[in-house]
Amino acid sequence: MYKKCIKRLLSIIISFFGLVLLFPFMIILAVFIRLDSKGEAIFKQKRLGRKQKEFTIYKFRTMVENAYKIGGANSYEGDPRITKVGALLRKTSLDEIPQLINIFKGEMSIIGPRPILKEEFEPYKSNAYYSKRYDVRPGLFCTVDVDYRAVATRELQFEMDAEYVDNMSVKLDVDLFLKTFITVIQRKNVYRQEEEDSAEGSR
Repeated sequence: MYKKCIKRLLSIIISFFGLVLLFPFMIILAVFIRLDSKGEAIFKQKRLGRKQKEFTIYKFRTMVENAYKIGGANSYEGDPRITKVGALLRKTSLDEIPQLINIFKGEMSIIGPRPILKEEFEPYKSNAYYSKRYDVRPGLFCTVDVDYRAVATRELQFEMDAEYVDNMSVKLDVDLFLKTFITVIQRKNVYRQEEEDSAEGSR
C-alpha cells in the first residue's frame, strides 16, 4: 500500500507545503544568484527518471553560465566555475530546493535514487540489478546521501539504490530523511575530492 499510493500522496503533500512555505526564500536565493553572476537563477538539465524516461530536473544554478562548455560536467572544490553563492548552496544542498517542483509534478519523490544523466548509466544499462533503481521515482534524498553524498562511486551508489528499492518502506524513508539532514548540516562529502582526486558529477 505504501509503495503503490501512500508514498506518492506524501510526496505531493510535502512538496506542496514545502513550495508554499519556501517560496519567499526561493525568491531571495534567486535574486542573490542573479546578482552574483550572469545567467538564469534556475539550472535545467535532462535526467533519467522512472522506467528510464528522461525528464527536466530543476536546481538553483551554482556555476557560471555555460560552465559545461567551459570544463565539462564534473566539478571539484575550488573549481573557478563555481560562484560564491553557488559554493554555499552546494555545501548546504539548498541548490536542490527547486526539485520540489519535480516532486509535485510526479517526476520525483522525496526519497529515492538520485536522478543521473543518461550517459552516466549507459555503461551499466545491461546490469539488471542496477536497473532496479528505475523501478521507482528518483528522489531528492537517497541512501547514499546518508554516509557518502558525492564521494560514492557509481557502483556503490547503484548497489545501494537497488537495495533501497528491494527494502523500501515508510520506516526506511523516515529514517533516511532524518539521517540525510544530519549529513547535510555537517556539510560532509560535498565533493568527491574530499576522499579521492576526482570530481563531483551530476548528483
